Amino acid sequence: MGRNLKYQFLNAINKNFNTGGKDKYSEKHSGKYLNTIYSFAERKNLTRLSAQIAVFVKENYNVKMLYEINSDMIQAFFNKKSHTCNKETINQYISRINKIEHVINYVYHINVKWYGDIIAPVINNTKKRNIAMTQEHYNAIMQQAYKTHSKSKAVIALELTGRFGIRVSETCKIQKRDIDLKNNILHIHESKGKRSRDIKINCDSKIKFRDTNISNREFLKNLYDSLGKEDERAVNIKEDSVNTYLARSESSLGFRSIYKDADTGVHCIRKAVAQSFFDSLREEGEEKREALNKVSRFLGHGNNRNECMRSYILNIY
Repeated sequence: MGRNLKYQFLNAINKNFNTGGKDKYSEKHSGKYLNTIYSFAERKNLTRLSAQIAVFVKENYNVKMLYEINSDMIQAFFNKKSHTCNKETINQYISRINKIEHVINYVYHINVKWYGDIIAPVINNTKKRNIAMTQEHYNAIMQQAYKTHSKSKAVIALELTGRFGIRVSETCKIQKRDIDLKNNILHIHESKGKRSRDIKINCDSKIKFRDTNISNREFLKNLYDSLGKEDERAVNIKEDSVNTYLARSESSLGFRSIYKDADTGVHCIRKAVAQSFFDSLREEGEEKREALNKVSRFLGHGNNRNECMRSYILNIY
């Protein structure tokens, strides 16, 4: 293969450039069109993108050969691009990766697989709502609440979200009978879309967002014991009251301005928990798409909800 990465990319692109005689439309039926570059404009675009990738992976991973580049490196490249490019440009780049991948494999007889594993990142420079609360800020809020012996039910709601990533509406619906210590589950009854689900109480081993010595089971047992009748709600206040308490806590601690523009309230905690869960799964060696699906199910969504997950997990790698 030889020479530097830029040359390796360029050589594959040039060797698959159509110098005449090939018809793109007829070759589409045979599938060979992905191995051929049909116009000067396409060649120019692929060359520019491949040069950027070559520089990025060399600087960040010290990679010298094409076959050493994996999908995580390509994902990291797009994550960085999301800070300077719009959604349309990102999608164009991802489409070009498909062609680059094919020409590389065709020329060098290798089997790189990047395109199928790419998740288009959230465009952070265009959506103010895409913000997750930091672990430091969340812990500061909870420490202040317990230090001042706050009796607000909003504190319980914030604990439930920080531990289980549930919606503020879900925290306000949980009843004593939903805490099943025998079967080790927290039942979420008829949430968004009238869907119910069970969350494993011991999921704290997967979520490292909440900094506390009290386990999920111990927290829920204390909560269970504090409630009377089976239908008594753990958080018997309105959703707006929870978000108002959160905003006031942020203001008193001096970081309300960071979350004010996002205006997502408890949802920014839910996003942080989702990222923490995703990070844990990836550290254990879980494949990217399966990790996304597990987080999606945990949050109360279905499988293959990549568009949705991009708004929750802001660092996909």
